[in-house]
Amino acid sequence: MATSAQRGDASHRRPTIDDVARLAGVGRGTVSRVINGGHNVRPAVRDAVNEAIDALGYSVNQSARNLARGRTGSIAYIISERGDRLFEDPNFGLFARTFSRQLRGSGRHLLITTAEDEEEENSLGDYLAVGHVDGALLALPHQGEPLLKRLMASRLPLVVLGKPVDTDEQERCSWVGIDDEAAAYGVANYLLAQGRWPIATVTGPLATSSGRGRLAGFRRALGRQFRQNLVVQGDWSSQSGYLGTKDLLECHPTLAGLFVASDLMASGAMRALRDSGRLVPEEVAVAGFDDSPAALMTDPQLTTVRHPFEETALEAVRILNDRLGGRAAGPEQLLLPTEFVIRGSA
Repeated sequence: MATSAQRGDASHRRPTIDDVARLAGVGRGTVSRVINGGHNVRPAVRDAVNEAIDALGYSVNQSARNLARGRTGSIAYIISERGDRLFEDPNFGLFARTFSRQLRGSGRHLLITTAEDEEEENSLGDYLAVGHVDGALLALPHQGEPLLKRLMASRLPLVVLGKPVDTDEQERCSWVGIDDEAAAYGVANYLLAQGRWPIATVTGPLATSSGRGRLAGFRRALGRQFRQNLVVQGDWSSQSGYLGTKDLLECHPTLAGLFVASDLMASGAMRALRDSGRLVPEEVAVAGFDDSPAALMTDPQLTTVRHPFEETALEAVRILNDRLGGRAAGPEQLLLPTEFVIRGSA
């Protein structure tokens, strides 16, 4: 055990691994092995080292360890989205909380960064590609954005949240997503089975794989009944759902069913229906997508597709850790299952 003199000496500065080794009567290599899991260390020696650590109040200097390994200890979470939509969408925050919690367990820290346009993407790509972070988690990219290609070319360990739009990128990078087309097909068929007609949709951005996939599922369900005037495009925001639904009502005054490609847009769609004097679900059945907190804030609550956001985040961190640890032979692509959740709106 530590003497009062030993404790007094250590109290004037931050204790080091050498202090722990002297107090425990072992070499610093033994202390290092104990700190890193205690492999090949006798229990009595391990106990002595841990007692010395407790007595001195020693804590691992994670920054120094990272520098010695050529690592920064930081992972970037990149959101390529306009600022107004960034703070409106609750899903970004859910990802950030889950990422931060999981990375903390491996001694890494999450850095959240955004890029609103191509100039910012190019600048951010320059910064990330030269070693300022150990890896990156990229929110669903839009087609034609330069950042994904830049990060892939830099060989920075990377996982995309959602399926990239371009087939080549889908095959060459790691990603975690869902089968948007199959889920949307099920929603549209559910509305049709209720005898709802006409049914229409407010899509997400068609420069994303989610926007395209959900429209493709809606279109496949309608088959020969599909008409282009049953479709308006949104941008994931509540306001775009509101305005899109207003446009659809002008074109289809007898609208009886509405599939909206996100819950946030669906909340705006339901406001538009209410402002137009339409009852949900008596006159117009509404279904959303995501099962986000927005689905429980509408009146009635929203029938929707459960998108497994937390599972997506957990799998993305697992894949990234495998790549950082050299355990990945190549890119990994993973499709997670969805669930249809029936509530009062349809």
